[in-house]
Amino acid sequence: MSTAPSSTSSRAESPVRNPPLAREECGFWTREKLRNADTDQFHHVNNAVISTLLEAARMEMLADEALKTSMAGKIVVVAHLSIDFLSEVYFPGGVEIGSATIRVGRTSFELAQGLFVGSQCFASARAICVLIDIERREPTVIPDAIRVHLLKGQ
Repeated sequence: MSTAPSSTSSRAESPVRNPPLAREECGFWTREKLRNADTDQFHHVNNAVISTLLEAARMEMLADEALKTSMAGKIVVVAHLSIDFLSEVYFPGGVEIGSATIRVGRTSFELAQGLFVGSQCFASARAICVLIDIERREPTVIPDAIRVHLLKGQ
């Protein structure tokens, strides 16, 4: 016999929040220009766009020319992403996305990211990314060159 979840179930608990990053914690930086099309009916940058800005920063980290050989035949997929929207961001202007490597495992790595305007962190995120072999479509070992590159961001 099943019962309805009680009001004290774990779903009612507050989620774990990503703490705002400080600029000095970030080892990788990406700059993006905000567009009018990035805004919603409330005239602030849409939450989905913030997710896209964070993605652009993750992809730019691994687009380094020195990693071209190590990335051949591989892609990065996001296995988990959590974002805390700390304050509104408005058009016009630009943002800087800072990323810091939290951990590098055998086939995955974890990043902390922050979206900044000046010194203020407007959104913070955690992403667990997995390196995938394109042909086999399964996780693959992170090559040493990529590992060293990611660890520079700690």
